[in-house]
Amino acid sequence: MSDPEPDLNRRRAQRQSVVWMGSCHVEGEPSDLWRDCGVFDFSNFGLGMDLRHPSDLVGCRVSVRLPVGASIDVTLTGEVRNAKAGPDGVVRVGIEFMGLSKTERSIVDLLNLGPDTRS
Repeated sequence: MSDPEPDLNRRRAQRQSVVWMGSCHVEGEPSDLWRDCGVFDFSNFGLGMDLRHPSDLVGCRVSVRLPVGASIDVTLTGEVRNAKAGPDGVVRVGIEFMGLSKTERSIVDLLNLGPDTRS
């Protein structure tokens, strides 16, 4: 049975304030073009982050690579649902994870367990 209000549940999901520094790639751009980004908000459904980008990103797929240790990075991919331009070319975006498998959902659940700082 599908949820009659998936968007409402996504918006009501508990969010965790985080300070994670990583890199991101916008689908359609050169594969070697990864931009620095800062994740400030994380939930089981998506994340909020800031990055420098010159164009409107709503509807774009973005991959975010985060270090989770000295030897391991995790890459999360989702669709930009909202974007707001800020000063100095910085864009604040909200990304929704799309079509996660059970394994991927478990990884997101682990990342969302508690406060953590990645840099």
